[in-house]
Amino acid sequence: MGGEFAVRLGSLILPAMVGALAGCQTGQDVVKQDPKAAFDRCIAQVATWSITAKHEATAFMGVSEGRMPTVFCRRLVDAMLSGRITLSDINNLKLNQSTDVWKVIKGK
Repeated sequence: MGGEFAVRLGSLILPAMVGALAGCQTGQDVVKQDPKAAFDRCIAQVATWSITAKHEATAFMGVSEGRMPTVFCRRLVDAMLSGRITLSDINNLKLNQSTDVWKVIKGK
C-alpha cells in the first residue's frame, strides 16, 4: 500500500494504535500484561474517529462498519501479542516507512 491513501489512512489509524499502547515502553509488554485493557483502549480510540476515518478504514479492511472497530483492534492486539508487529513498526508508520502494520490491519 502506498501513496496518498496510505498517508491519509495512516494519519487516521495512528491515534488508535498509540491509544492501544498508551503509557508503555514496549507495546508487547503492555499488551501481554493486559490484552483486554489494550483492546478496550483501542476501541475507545476508534470511537473518537470521524465518520470519514471510519468509512476509509472500513473500506480498506473490507469489513462492515459495525464490525470495523472490533476487527481492527483485535487484529492489532493479536499482532502485538504474537510479535508480528512491534512498537518500531508503529514508529515506522509514523515516518511513512515500510511496515507490516498495513498487512495486519488488512487481515493478511
